Amino acid sequence: MPGLPRVAVLGLDAAGAAATITLADGGLTVTAFSEGPAPPPSLAELATHDLTDRVVAVTPATLRLVGAAALGPPFEVHGAPQPDGEAHPLGVFEAVVLTGPAARLGPAGTGSARFGEVFDLEVPWLFHVAGPARLAAAQARWIGEYLRGRYAPPSPDEMAARPRLAGRSLRGGTHGQLTALDRELHAGHTRAAEAGYPMPQPPGTGLNPG
Repeated sequence: MPGLPRVAVLGLDAAGAAATITLADGGLTVTAFSEGPAPPPSLAELATHDLTDRVVAVTPATLRLVGAAALGPPFEVHGAPQPDGEAHPLGVFEAVVLTGPAARLGPAGTGSARFGEVFDLEVPWLFHVAGPARLAAAQARWIGEYLRGRYAPPSPDEMAARPRLAGRSLRGGTHGQLTALDRELHAGHTRAAEAGYPMPQPPGTGLNPG
């Protein structure tokens, strides 16, 4: 969809496939990067949505994420598509979603602070999804709603002070996570509506969504 940010999904486990499908169904241009051959179950799931052409497989250990001063977009994804080749730039993206083991590719590694376990609080427009496919799909919908201007997050100070979603129980499992996420999504829809649905702007890219 013209004017919307380009999104890279790094990691093609079940969560990565679910995120790719959800983001693409929401009208975003998505490229999914797999470390090594894409897992057959993930490819089969993507095939049901005609999205296998969005997959780029690279040699394991060559996938890298390079941001503007390593602190935000635009992000360059580097990797070696051929086993005997060298890593080189494979694309530039305004937003990046890290899944599972690929979380290590973020500037802060796997220990970055996150709002709702999804919005990276240290690197703007860097997101995380994990868990079973239905949770990853819900997390990706949350990301997509934000990137399309339909969801407005709390202020940065509020997110930093309350990184865990309201109502999220440590013992609630996936159901508890989904319930808390749905509650926050509704709250963010209200904030966006009250603000007139402003489109979010990725810092440093000059992107002007239309």
